[in-house]
Amino acid sequence: MTTRPPHLRPNITRVRDASGFLGTVVFVGPVASAKSPTEIYAGIAWDDITRGKHDGSVICRTTNQIIRHFKCGPTQGSFLRLSKLDVGVELTPELMRSRYVKPDAELVAPDNLLPHVARTAGGRDKPIEFWGEVKIRNRQQLEVVEEISLRMLGIARPCSAEQESEMEEFSHLKSIDLAGNLLSDWEDVLTILRQFKNLQSISLASNRVNDLSSALAEGFSMTRVTHLNLNSTNISSFKTVQLIGESMLNLDELCVAHCDLSDINEFYNSSSDADDANDGGHSCNSLAFQNLVLLDLSDCQLTEWGKQVMPFHNLPKLESLILNDNSIDRISIPNDKATMFPKLASLQLAGTSISSWSALDSLNEIPALRSLRLRNTPLTSSLGVGEVRAFAIARLPNLEFFNASPISDRERVEAERRYVSNVARELLMISSSSLVSTDQKDKKTGNGDDSNAKEEAHNARHPHFQSLLEKHKATMISSSSTYGESNQGNIGDDVIGLTIRSMSASSCDMEPLRKRIPRSLKVGRIKAMCARAFGLDIDLQILHFRIEGDPFPTELDDADHTLAYYGVTDGAEILVNEVDIEAREREKARQSEDHIRRVEEQEQHVAVLQSVQRNDHRINLVAAEMSQNKI
Repeated sequence: MTTRPPHLRPNITRVRDASGFLGTVVFVGPVASAKSPTEIYAGIAWDDITRGKHDGSVICRTTNQIIRHFKCGPTQGSFLRLSKLDVGVELTPELMRSRYVKPDAELVAPDNLLPHVARTAGGRDKPIEFWGEVKIRNRQQLEVVEEISLRMLGIARPCSAEQESEMEEFSHLKSIDLAGNLLSDWEDVLTILRQFKNLQSISLASNRVNDLSSALAEGFSMTRVTHLNLNSTNISSFKTVQLIGESMLNLDELCVAHCDLSDINEFYNSSSDADDANDGGHSCNSLAFQNLVLLDLSDCQLTEWGKQVMPFHNLPKLESLILNDNSIDRISIPNDKATMFPKLASLQLAGTSISSWSALDSLNEIPALRSLRLRNTPLTSSLGVGEVRAFAIARLPNLEFFNASPISDRERVEAERRYVSNVARELLMISSSSLVSTDQKDKKTGNGDDSNAKEEAHNARHPHFQSLLEKHKATMISSSSTYGESNQGNIGDDVIGLTIRSMSASSCDMEPLRKRIPRSLKVGRIKAMCARAFGLDIDLQILHFRIEGDPFPTELDDADHTLAYYGVTDGAEILVNEVDIEAREREKARQSEDHIRRVEEQEQHVAVLQSVQRNDHRINLVAAEMSQNKI
């Protein structure tokens, strides 16, 4: 009988196939459906859930019963003979040297000409020149470079003890990228890292190394390391992150995205003192992370700001915090603590569960916050892009960047005025409805307290309204009266100045239009205006607007929405383009091909599932017949 190879450890060892698919060994032993009952197989759960053929179960050759050797998705599992397993390679000196061409190797471009040509528009072949090959090659030798990429090379373990002395040749390296390899054991990872004593930047992304034990981390120290990438490493406890932080005290960038760190609160509940509990969240009190500048916790299964984010509130140098794709629905920061996130300047909340503006009001308690990213949330999905931006700028007065776009002084003034107009209109509607209901109640019961309660609730939802109203009231009233009696003093219907410029090939040389129009004008009316002025088909027009200092124009993609919906401000420029019909047809053809391909893939997947179901049904029938025969 074949014995199990010692290097195959279920749920740890990683493998790859000839096509580059990666998987984890989850079973090692005889398989009930195999011809030889003593031959040892490896059960693989592939990372790609469609790569395999079954769910880890087989039909026993002797009993016709279903035998489950491991559990995975319906088409995620495979059994491989040990001879066909590729468990990766060692990180050897030879592997590292193979990444770079030797100085005396044959030139790729002798006489400064590559062996390839480029085809010109006229159909002629044009040679491609490549100058400086020798100079570039000399700069890319291992004894010269300080950074090396070893991505996706199937590295699974360190070199043998006999080759460790040769690895000293590379001890000068300061950055190493090991992303996408087959590393699965922290002991192997730490052995590799010890061979590069001067490392400052390390990437272990997409290596399923799981969690680090306290015993293994004891005595390990790399104080030179400042950048560490642990994205998608299958870490499932914040304790691992804490142990790493204590071993790398000078970390200033740490990325742990797509790992399960939901136990942050449990970890600090057991390790923090009672005083921290009164801070609205526990604190990182150890020496770990005291030099941290950037922390990426995207998609880390975080749900509560107070218990899972507040532990980092006292990190003295933290400037950037990335919390994208977590189910956080509210920011809660005590307003009586002056030391909350003292240096935090950038916060990313894209893909979170934020559903109301009041859930973000506590961000004003972070004194250094200047940049916010907020996309793909329940709050932003129900509003226009311009409305989201205007409200965020108005409610968070310290912001200088929103969704990576700078906020100009003019835009802030426009956003605050728009916010005041909208909130004032809401308040007027509440007051009007309350007057009617109060008169009716007074006649019956003499009670009119509902109006006060509604106004108090409204003011609580908009804590900055009164201050912004006082700031802009005089200017907005003056502006409203300037544009005539037709506005009737309604500060929400102000007029803005726009420049409308054609970018279409047929009219791009025409003078732009300069108009003063109300914010309430719909995009469809703007298109009609452009059709008359530039001779462009309304149905083929594509409108964008941009404001001064904004590098990315915003599309006006709905003819039924108003300029105010998109946040078009005074002085903005509207760019008019015309659809390229041929390009549109090509895009339609490409989309049709993609659709057909996806349908075929889905049909194949369905066929596989149906085959599995038929097989299960057949097995159940056989089992029923056998049980019936026994009876």
